Amino acid sequence: MNGIFLLFAMVLCVMALAFVVYPLLCEPRGEAGHSRLAINLTVHRDRVRELDQDLTAGTLTQAQYDTALADLERELLDSGAFEADAGEASAGEGRGPSRMAGVAAFASVALVPFMAVGIYLGVGYADEVFATQLPPGEVASMPESAPVSEEGMQRQFELLSQQLQGRLAQNPDDLEGWILLGRTLTFLDDLAAAERAFREAMVHGGDRDPNLLTRYADVLAERQGSLEGEPRALIERALAIDPDHAQGLWMAGSLAFEEADFEAARRHWEHLLGVLPGDSPEADIIRGNLSQVGLSAAEG
Repeated sequence: MNGIFLLFAMVLCVMALAFVVYPLLCEPRGEAGHSRLAINLTVHRDRVRELDQDLTAGTLTQAQYDTALADLERELLDSGAFEADAGEASAGEGRGPSRMAGVAAFASVALVPFMAVGIYLGVGYADEVFATQLPPGEVASMPESAPVSEEGMQRQFELLSQQLQGRLAQNPDDLEGWILLGRTLTFLDDLAAAERAFREAMVHGGDRDPNLLTRYADVLAERQGSLEGEPRALIERALAIDPDHAQGLWMAGSLAFEEADFEAARRHWEHLLGVLPGDSPEADIIRGNLSQVGLSAAEG
């Protein structure tokens, strides 16, 4: 199969070269017979004919005619058309291009196909072409990329954080940049810096985004160890914008459960259960939380 591929490729190269080589070898016969002498004589005769017509029409006097004719003959002599070796030179000039065309044609046919194959082997997909064929029924599997280690992921996020900070220093009004920086810093567990990034995002229009509001509330709650205070206000604002916001309902239920307000916790989590897909793992967790609410309410 591999040999057939190379043979087929070389045949295609030769076929393509045929369109180039044929014009090189087939020199136009009509134009090859014209020598410099014949061309100059033809032009000379045409100009003499025009002078004869002007003399006959009376636009030129005999003296003017004689002068113009002498000038034409002098130009013809100055052109070198009547030199003794003009014919030989013309013939030599015709043979030179013909020989060059033949050499170019031969070199193209001899070298181009092999050069094409060599270049392909160097920069093409030769490994795939010459790969060992698998037995029928077997499928080649792509090599699995090695999983990124935790240290590698950490370095990637640190680099992303540096790049974002540099970009935000030049464009501090970039809302999406601040949000992305806050998420990156949260992953890096730099909650103080993440809080500052989210606060900047809030200043630049993020206060209308329930996703940002709940994410910011989560960072604040983790820093202070409670959802009370500013986190509560952020959660309420997120649910005012989107009453079906899943993260907001989850956090509102958690806050109510912390405060032993089991009725409010049940209301928020039942609402959340209606928002989530019934067969999702999150829905199973919410059902467990509702069971815990029932137990806590019965004990209280």
